Parts: sequence; structure tokens; C-alpha cells
Amino acid sequence: MVGGQVGILETAIVDDLKKEGEQVYRIIIVSDKEKNGLRYADRIVRFCMNRNVFPQVEYYQDQEKFFERVEEITPTSVLIALSGVQGLNAVEHMRMFCPQCGIIWCSDLDFSLHAFRLRVEYFFKEPIEDEMFEEGLTVWYERRRGSGI
Repeated sequence: MVGGQVGILETAIVDDLKKEGEQVYRIIIVSDKEKNGLRYADRIVRFCMNRNVFPQVEYYQDQEKFFERVEEITPTSVLIALSGVQGLNAVEHMRMFCPQCGIIWCSDLDFSLHAFRLRVEYFFKEPIEDEMFEEGLTVWYERRRGSGI
């Protein structure tokens, strides 16, 4: 899968809910490993559904298509799971382009100081354990809920 919607809400439904003042999370994932990207998408959807939040989640392997989509819909949050400096560059670009967007970042290298500097909501160094991923999603969710975004 190169990219597309894997969540439970279609774009038209999301737009209608936003018009009605409902909180809607638009989450876009980019990962250079398809298996990880789809697993992250599934975990995010289950996490949100357990909190009675129904997100629109999209997944991309191609960074160019990911950034094109980010420009189209301005997501609530993104999960960037790219190896090495490729991930750092994507996070820096994302922060400049969309300063209010929540960012969860997964990398094979320890970029934790960069993550702090770039105001990333949660940084993971792979491999990621289930408890750690759940903690990261909880931090993300509480910050998004608290900010009204």
C-alpha cells in the first residue's frame, strides 16, 4: 500500500462533523516500513475508539504523497516513522509547515533532543513496546484534548 485511508471515517463525514462542532482527529502516518505503518494505524484507531473518539487515519509510505496530503487537509496530528535522518528532516519540515500539528515520531536513532527542540509530543526509539506506544498515545491524546485541537 502506497497510501490511503485506513481509518473509520470518510472525509465527507469528517467535514460534516467539524461543521457541527464535533472534535475530529485527522491523523496521517508516514512510515518507510509498510508492516509498521499499518500496525501503528490499527493501534491508533483502537486507542481512539476505546475513548469514544472516531478518527480519520491515513497511511503513506511515500513522503511526497504524505506531504501533499498534509497540505490538502491540515491534519490534527501525524505519526512519522522514518529511519535515520529521513525522519528528522520530515519532522523539521512538518513543524515548519504545520506548527500546531501534533507529532509523534518513531526512529531507529536517538533523536530525543531534536524531538524536544521541535516540540514533538512523543518520541520513540525503535523497537517500540506496546506499553510505550500506549503511553505515547495517551500523552498525545491528553495534549490534543486539552488544547481543543
